[in-house]
Amino acid sequence: MFSAARVVGLLSYQLGIDPDIASATREESKLAGVFAHLLREASMDRLVYESKEEATMDDPSDDECADPTWGMEDLDIVNDLPALDRKNFQFSNGFASLETVLEAAAFYRSTVTKPHKNLMAMKSRFRFITNEHDLRKLESFAKDNVENTARRASRVTGLQNLSNHLMEEVMDAFDDGYTLHDFDLTVMALDINREHCYVSVSLIHYSVQEKTTKFVSRVNHVDEQAIKKSADDFVATIKDEMKMRPLSMFANADQSGFLKEMVSKRSLAPIGQRSVVRCVQSKASLTHSYTILPIVYADGSLGETLYINLQEPKGQFPKTKRIFSAPNIYVTCGTTHIMTKNHMREWVNKCIFTASSPSSDLVILLDSWSSFSDTASIDASLPTGKSLTVRQIPKGATGICQPLDVYFFRPFKGLVRRIQSYGFKNCPGFVAHQRDTILKVMSLSYSIMCAPAFRPLIQYAWHAAGYLDTPPTSRFKTPVEVCFPRTVFSAHCQYPNCSSKKSFILCPKCNQILCFTCYVIEVHTC
Repeated sequence: MFSAARVVGLLSYQLGIDPDIASATREESKLAGVFAHLLREASMDRLVYESKEEATMDDPSDDECADPTWGMEDLDIVNDLPALDRKNFQFSNGFASLETVLEAAAFYRSTVTKPHKNLMAMKSRFRFITNEHDLRKLESFAKDNVENTARRASRVTGLQNLSNHLMEEVMDAFDDGYTLHDFDLTVMALDINREHCYVSVSLIHYSVQEKTTKFVSRVNHVDEQAIKKSADDFVATIKDEMKMRPLSMFANADQSGFLKEMVSKRSLAPIGQRSVVRCVQSKASLTHSYTILPIVYADGSLGETLYINLQEPKGQFPKTKRIFSAPNIYVTCGTTHIMTKNHMREWVNKCIFTASSPSSDLVILLDSWSSFSDTASIDASLPTGKSLTVRQIPKGATGICQPLDVYFFRPFKGLVRRIQSYGFKNCPGFVAHQRDTILKVMSLSYSIMCAPAFRPLIQYAWHAAGYLDTPPTSRFKTPVEVCFPRTVFSAHCQYPNCSSKKSFILCPKCNQILCFTCYVIEVHTC
């Protein structure tokens, strides 16, 4: 049986304490050797310890170890750091102080030409040196200590300067009404450090997430058990059909309203600030929406064309100005963003069956919207030779068994919000609520979601809704995780002839790192 006590005994023996270790196993001996090696490395100042501190906390009271008497005024970023130098160093014949080691190193190098002082000269003057290994260790200690002291002192100064500069820009951004998150602090710190070369990015000042506003709604729980049963029965019926057809023949479509300006309801703010006011480009854009109608397939693919319905003052686009167009979006308009039956007919005719449609015979899951219930209108709108079987999701059950509602819309809106918020803060010419800007962002966002990397995400939506028994084979990443890794913000734009040093996104299709102008303003295609 494994004995921790024997491991400690072996460790004591290797460090100079001689217990009875005759019964130690080979595994215990190996483990003791690892511990002894670690301690020896630590004694020679060669062991590096790394720690991670979270810069934000949603609720400081969740930290059970927090000191309730501690305040920001108690923070000393210099004196709270570990001491720059160790006081004693171990050699073969005992320990020596830092001053003694430096004195010995200076004496060792005091000869005008190499070689330095020999071992006999060093042993006679410094009793802690007994062999050639001690001489090499002496020189290494002296060199590392001088370099590390200068490096650490420089790092502390750099952190102070970076921290102060970052805090100034953050407070300026707060005063200007910008909404900030950890993502924004990363970009700001990298920009500052890129310009002034302080240090690698590290956050010293502390911020917490505070709600900008709060929405309250009244939920009526009407016969939840009946809704749950109808949802389960519907899912079971579709699963039986899936056994007889390929997954590429099963689709789900649903409408979703997007605000013209997608603003997060949370923002970084100074600790203790309860009234959080942030700027937007247009207050009207927070109450005006447009509607999208995507199609997702059970095999993890997306429909070729995203249907978008915009709100226009007279229900029609201006005749004197062309609107932005792209191959992957189909755009209509009305006096409101709400779709009508005519919009539904146009969507059926133009967006369901396209050149890349997996089949001319599809089963589509639709909610209980009255226009979706009009099967006669749907059949009349189908292109010639196409067949569409509609399966109506029970009323009130879309949040349970509609794949788009269960998972897809949330990461998709998060992607759109990330693009808009970055453009608002970093690109003065970017106006999120303008018609062409909306269409550009939607076209690019939908193109991102069509990347093969997000097939597992879409299949997970079908799995979470109950239609697929097994989840995706591997842990999938969200669009924000794939497109905005930390390494992106410190890289240069890779678009030919672009001199921007401020990159924005990693394209999941071509794997190029691009700046905001090259990707969004110029509408990147690949």
